[in-house]
Amino acid sequence: MPLEMIRRQANAGAAFTLAVSSCGLPDQSIYEFVGIDAGTFSKMKKGLATLQAEDWPKFCYAVNNRIYPEWCAFQLGCTLVEIKTEAERRAEAAEKRAEEAELKVRVLLETFHARAAA
Repeated sequence: MPLEMIRRQANAGAAFTLAVSSCGLPDQSIYEFVGIDAGTFSKMKKGLATLQAEDWPKFCYAVNNRIYPEWCAFQLGCTLVEIKTEAERRAEAAEKRAEEAELKVRVLLETFHARAAA
C-alpha cells in the first residue's frame, strides 16, 4: 500500500478500515485472532474506539500489513522503519543454531578422541 494513500486517511477509523479491507479476510477472523469483541471492532472501524498499542502486533499479523500503525506514526510526523526483516531474523536464528551444533560436534569429537586415546 503506498504511503500517500495511508497518510490520506481522515482519521484512525479510516486507517483501521483500510488495513482491514486491504487484507481480504472477514472481520470475524481478525477480531477473534486479535482477541477483541465484535462491538469494539465495529467501533474501531467507525473511529469511535482505537486499537490498544499492545494489540498492534497481533492485528498487523492478522491483516498482514502495517497500515494502522503507519497512519498513527504519521500523525506524529514520523514513519515506521523496519529494524530487521523476517529474513534477517531467520538468518540470525539459523546462524545461532549452526554455532550450537558446531559446538556440540566439537565436544563429541573431543570426547571420542579422548576415549580412543585411553
